[in-house]
Amino acid sequence: MSSLNDKKKKLREEYRRRRDAFHSQLDMATRGLAFRRPPTPLAKLIEQSEVIALYSAIGSEAPTARLADYLAEIGKTIAFPVCVGDAPLEFRKVDNIDLLEAGFRNISEPNADCPVVTPDLIIAPMLAFDRSMHRLGQGGGHYDRTFGKYPDAIRIGLAWSVQEADSIPVESHDRQLHMIITESEIIQSVEMTS
Repeated sequence: MSSLNDKKKKLREEYRRRRDAFHSQLDMATRGLAFRRPPTPLAKLIEQSEVIALYSAIGSEAPTARLADYLAEIGKTIAFPVCVGDAPLEFRKVDNIDLLEAGFRNISEPNADCPVVTPDLIIAPMLAFDRSMHRLGQGGGHYDRTFGKYPDAIRIGLAWSVQEADSIPVESHDRQLHMIITESEIIQSVEMTS
């Protein structure tokens, strides 16, 4: 294993522990309120987008269910990913998130009857992030391949503030985010602020 892969593996372990510890200390009311409405910079991007891709949060990941409810209220097309081996994620339109079913690694995903759509904006989970807009995912490369497949889609990372790292080691295939949203802060790329 290369030293870069070793660093990433250690970071994943460390930030998974941090996220789990932080999440376990939150009361249910706080968990329910977090990420339910998009902050103004994200709301403006959502307004300009038709198809918004979310993820099904598992464990201590930043939740997306309330955000999905909000998007449905304002009439946006909501899509969730389907993992198809090592291929980029496939996004399928979902009219009711209660109908998601267990898929890859038991993560809730749309069934095969849901139509495939092309996202304008992708909200992605992560284990860690840095101020250079890099994200550290689970290590499968699914979102990096997906960002490559949809280069025009706006890339948003959703995380708890404790997931911020000083620096994330990057490789040539890693894609930077346009915006990172935590429960307490909005971090925007230079591209988004100009």
